Amino acid sequence: MSFFELWRSMKEREELLKRANERRLLPSQLKRLLTDAGVRAALQETKMASLLPPVGTETFRRFTPASLEEIQRQQARKKQVPADDRPKPASDLEAGKPLPFFYGNRPPELQNIPLEELDPFYQSQKTFIVLGKGNIVHRFNAESVFYLLSAFNPLRTVAIRMLIHSYPLLVNEYLINCATI
Repeated sequence: MSFFELWRSMKEREELLKRANERRLLPSQLKRLLTDAGVRAALQETKMASLLPPVGTETFRRFTPASLEEIQRQQARKKQVPADDRPKPASDLEAGKPLPFFYGNRPPELQNIPLEELDPFYQSQKTFIVLGKGNIVHRFNAESVFYLLSAFNPLRTVAIRMLIHSYPLLVNEYLINCATI
């Protein structure tokens, strides 16, 4: 390898590292980006890279009171945006469907825990998601229930866990199977 080729590859690597820092890539993604020339060539167009959905478990954030405040700020901004420019609901993030594979596996400690919305359409609405067994997406309203139970109330959290638990589904299937025999 000549000096010129070494210098050029170092400059290319520095530029990739700079872009990766701007995009906040994980170390595993950065390693894949630096080693695979095909991936590097595909991501040269930065506009295209910004349109890609987030990848990996860093996208899963707990739903907190600060998240709710951010939603309220987004609602105020949403009123200023024309209806044609607003995002449409993502068909692969519908409630009851499994989470798309490119989000990766959610950490086990985030099962049945309220998370911030992943769908850009719902991010400006008062909703949150809960990922159940099998990474099934369950969407809930963050408004207070009966003007008493906020989204962070322990009683409501327990009710949500009971609602999305797979045991009632198994009992329901068992009863249907017994009735058909």
